[in-house]
Amino acid sequence: MLTVLLLLAAMNGVVLVADKGKIVEHTASGFADVAKQIPNTTDTRFQTASISKTFTSTAVLQLRDKRSLRLDDPVARHLRDFPFPDITIRHLLSHTSGLPDLELFEPLIAEKPEHVVSNADVIPALRNWKEPLAFAPGAQFRYSNANYMLLVLLIEKVSGMPYARYLERFIFKPAGMRDSYVLPGAPDDPKLAKNHMLATMYKTTPEDVATLSLKDERKMRRIRYETRTMGSTLGDQNVISTTGDLFRFDRALRNGTLLKQSTMEEAATPVKLNDGTTYADAEPTIAYGGLPCSYALGWEVCDDPTIGKIVSHSGYNRGIATVFYRNVTKDQTVVAFDNADGDSFVQRVGSLVNALNGKPPLEIETRKSLTREYGETLLREGAAAALVRYNEMRADATNYVGTQRGLNVLGYDLLFNGYPAEALEPFGINVILHPDDFNVYDSYAEALAVNGRKSDAVLMYRKSLALNPKNEGGRRKLEELEKK
Repeated sequence: MLTVLLLLAAMNGVVLVADKGKIVEHTASGFADVAKQIPNTTDTRFQTASISKTFTSTAVLQLRDKRSLRLDDPVARHLRDFPFPDITIRHLLSHTSGLPDLELFEPLIAEKPEHVVSNADVIPALRNWKEPLAFAPGAQFRYSNANYMLLVLLIEKVSGMPYARYLERFIFKPAGMRDSYVLPGAPDDPKLAKNHMLATMYKTTPEDVATLSLKDERKMRRIRYETRTMGSTLGDQNVISTTGDLFRFDRALRNGTLLKQSTMEEAATPVKLNDGTTYADAEPTIAYGGLPCSYALGWEVCDDPTIGKIVSHSGYNRGIATVFYRNVTKDQTVVAFDNADGDSFVQRVGSLVNALNGKPPLEIETRKSLTREYGETLLREGAAAALVRYNEMRADATNYVGTQRGLNVLGYDLLFNGYPAEALEPFGINVILHPDDFNVYDSYAEALAVNGRKSDAVLMYRKSLALNPKNEGGRRKLEELEKK
């Protein structure tokens, strides 16, 4: 376990590890606020991202157990304006409704760019949605945050109280979760960690996502949409909690405080599709011990006879990554938050899971990105100094790592954020280091064209096509250049 904890020390966040109901490690590292250098502590509160769905699911199942609703009720029975009569509550809980995800709100935002989406927008957006369902309800699995936004409307309609009050009364308080609430429940909470991310490949210091989302640069538009525009919905996100409170939630679920044992078993049973098959991820989930997983009623479920049954949930939003790992067979719990867009987060959590089960840590990249430092040096000191520093770091393979993709991303980040001349430098290095890859020539050609170097761009596009004649995008751009 010591080796794993040393690896986790490089993370920016908090990790709690418990075995058979006893906390064996509870560690904080990095900063809750990078700009102000406020450290994370084991009491720091975090945006739990999609772990919030487990609270929404628990609330719906509580209402079912109180006979206020049935899981196979059509949603339209409770929400009269809901336009899809064949979709049931079970379909929403299991992500088998066929409803769109965040693209649902793009027409609304195109019309009202400054609008911040709330749960009240979901049904009107669905009524205005011009596309059919992605599939017949129950036929397939397709993750959609809109499902859980709708479940909040359902909880409020059936219970007669706001979602935040319901969670406080029937989940947080019974479970002893004194540090949890639903946004915007505690404005300017001094214990709430800010979410940070590395905005571009030429940045080495994470920046506050809330500040980034207010910027107008082309690179920030998607960040703005995902964080500011879509940042206020409930049910799918925006439960604020601590690692300690999620452990208390785990205990309350295990001891029957919140749900009957039979209901919890139902919630953890993988959903069966209309054809009788069970949905399963195509790829193993490394944060959960490398197991293939399926989805149940608000929980990601993985079952393996050698490891046990995992009933868990993970989450991600810009600048926050979360995992709530629960091995219900062995009674193991891992809660992990990273609020600085940390590298190898899932590998680090997977290493903790492995350590609990007597397995070696996963391979984790601990070296710094030489591409990032090169890009920062390029803008600060110029091309010559940056090239010298690049070669120094490249020679120091013990502490630095660079990739072809990293140089390519750096080039485009510079190109699209007002540094077209500087963008030529990383693209040029990539051509030297990877002379047999058509894509590096294609990217370099694009940057040369932006810089007005037509003949050089033509030369690079021709080389790209010689290496890959199927590069139709490059062929079209070459033809456009040659016509000018």
